[in-house]
Order: sequence, then structure tokens, then C-alpha cells
Amino acid sequence: MLNSRVIAQVLLQQRHKIRNICNPGIIKCNKIYREHSTVAAEDSYVKKFMKAVGWMDQDRTRLKLTGYFLYESIHANIVYEEWFEKLELPDTLASWFSITELHVWLLMVRYMAEDIAHTAKEKKTYVKGDGHFVRNCIVEALWADVSSRIKLLEGANPSIAKKQVSELSEQFQAALVAYDEGLSDDKILAAAIWRRFYSLSENTDVENVEKIVSFIRRQILILDKISSEELKWKPEIPWLKITD
Repeated sequence: MLNSRVIAQVLLQQRHKIRNICNPGIIKCNKIYREHSTVAAEDSYVKKFMKAVGWMDQDRTRLKLTGYFLYESIHANIVYEEWFEKLELPDTLASWFSITELHVWLLMVRYMAEDIAHTAKEKKTYVKGDGHFVRNCIVEALWADVSSRIKLLEGANPSIAKKQVSELSEQFQAALVAYDEGLSDDKILAAAIWRRFYSLSENTDVENVEKIVSFIRRQILILDKISSEELKWKPEIPWLKITD
């Protein structure tokens, strides 16, 4: 199993700002996540990408497809209704994003760990490689999906959405920082969950926070067991349910 403390230190040093994101919204989700999954009515993001690149047989193209397939695996396996119900979360686009964001972060942690190298002196350093590339592709797929969902929201005002882009960008970056720091400490991780999912509300049920922390720890253990070869070319992520 990977050393969580080492990963935490590496991630804190290697975070990259990601700006192309959309409105977190306080608008009701209108059940878009149920009616319009990552696979759109016409083509999924993966199929659109395949058409764009023309099936070029190159490693980077295959790795990019891996990133998009990984993102789609989240929506193919996560039952958002269970998260809303079991964790007492409002049925909003903001809640959907927080849940999706958490799963994306878990994938980012695992793939960033692929680029940790051992030096002659047994020191661990981070070298940008395939893991870093796939991580960026997963995030790219996230923002493409969010953009589509925002457009589907009735009455979504482009000018308002544009104004909120910078705010969501800061929230996303802050969430990554907080989760990274919590990798080696459950108390810090719980605080990050409380802030991100419940806005530090004093009425938050502590058990709900504990459920998310437990989910993260168990899911990381599962991800750690997936081989590097599988991660690169044939990743099949056994996502846990929040009810497990």
C-alpha cells in the first residue's frame, strides 16, 4: 500500500490551478444528474473525443481516453440519491458537484502516486509522467460535464455563470488543498469534509462526516491495490457505495 504521508507531501507541492470550471450554483439541480448522465443523448464525451482524434494509436491518446473513461466510471457507479439521503445533503447542483469532486480527487491521488520515483538514496521525489497526464484528463472531463449541465439548467444566465466561475475555481482549489492535507490525519480530513459538504454548519450530524471519512479511507485502500498497468490501460474502478 502506498504511503499516505508521502503522497500528502507530494500533492501539496504539485497542485496546479485549474480555471476552466463552471457555476457551483445555488440553483436546484432539477434532477439533471438523473436525466443527463455523463453519457449525453447523442454521444458520450469519450465518443466525441474518439471522433476528434480519429483513433490515433498513440500512448497519449490512449491515456487521454483512460482519463475520460475514468470520469465516466464515477457517474456509472455512484448513486447520488443515496448520498443525498444518507448524508442529509440538499438535492442541488452544488451537492452534486461536491460529491463528484470528491471522487475525482480520489482518482487524482492514485494517479499522482504513479509518478512518485525512488532515488538512489531511497528518497521519494515527484516526476511528472503518465499519472500527471491522466489526472489532467480526468479534470478536463469534469469541466466538460459541468459545462453541459450548466447549459441544461433552465434560466441559467451566462453572465451570472461567468461571474461565478472564479468563485468555484477558488472553492475547487481550496477543496483539493484541504483533502490533500487530510490524507495523513483523520481530524483534518473530517474538518475538510465538514467545510466542503456542510459549510461548517453547527447543525451537522457528526455521523455523516464520519461516514464520508470512512468511505475515503476504504476507497483509497482499494485504489492502492490496482496495478500500474491496469491504471494506465484498463482501469476498472470498484467504487464503494456510501452505504457500504
